[in-house]
Amino acid sequence: MDLAMAQRLVDRRKAAGLSQEALATQLGVSRQAVSKWERSESSPDTDNLIALAALYGVSLDELLYGEAANDADDLEDGSADTETADVADEAEDSAEHADCSDKPLVDISLARGIHVIDPNKGEEVHVGWSGIHVTNERKGEEVHVGPDGVHIDTLEDDGHSVRTNDDGTVTIDGETFSSWKEAHDKLDHHGKHFHTKVGRAWNKFPFPALVTLAYLVLGIVYGTWGMGLFLVFLIPVYYAIGDFIDRRHLSKLIEAIYPAAAIAWFLYMWLCLGQPHPAWIILITIPVIKALMRWCRKQWKHRKQA
Repeated sequence: MDLAMAQRLVDRRKAAGLSQEALATQLGVSRQAVSKWERSESSPDTDNLIALAALYGVSLDELLYGEAANDADDLEDGSADTETADVADEAEDSAEHADCSDKPLVDISLARGIHVIDPNKGEEVHVGWSGIHVTNERKGEEVHVGPDGVHIDTLEDDGHSVRTNDDGTVTIDGETFSSWKEAHDKLDHHGKHFHTKVGRAWNKFPFPALVTLAYLVLGIVYGTWGMGLFLVFLIPVYYAIGDFIDRRHLSKLIEAIYPAAAIAWFLYMWLCLGQPHPAWIILITIPVIKALMRWCRKQWKHRKQA
């Protein structure tokens, strides 16, 4: 799909007052599918094109080529067909150019704005009347700044989403806060939501700094610089315990602590005792334990929903 049509889909959706999520819900598709249509990465199938045209109250020609179909009496003989063919040829040439070139694609128009796509880096930038839209496909990040506010999202289904609302509230991962201050008080810098004050205090404590201080003291006083490095494995254990205190998820506690303990034990057997074999077998069990804990969470979730 050419860039011009992708921009038309964006303009039509915003003119209808719909977000990508709302449009996806009406069409019965995922938000990621709508996002890819509007970033010219894929094209809607015939059924979705018909549904889009009906939803926006336009003809397919207007949706595809950007101009409404006119009556034959209002145009000179053959002019409508010629104009439609020219637009179609232009769209086809644009699509062919996009397919044949691995260089950054640039589309500049007074109506559409500036649209740049770098297929090698998976990056896209669009600057137009609707605002600034930046997408990094490889990192799975999407940022939009415009009259409708700020929207920061990840393209993965389990990613984070941040959106400012017209009433001054902020929606983060589907949860709405009255202000940025309230969101800051309840979330950490990774967007993690705390359920208890103890959990928040536990996670905000600068434990890595304490570990660093302890390592320096052991190294300077006792000269155990090598063995002191094993203190690093206490950091993921500490935060795993904090997450357990806040959420009471035993499976996540085990999933976080077991890899750290297994790696620390293997390094001790290898570096301190000189026995990497058969100690390395413990490393194979890490993905097994992680998969088992995830299976347990799914079973528990299904049991709660039943």
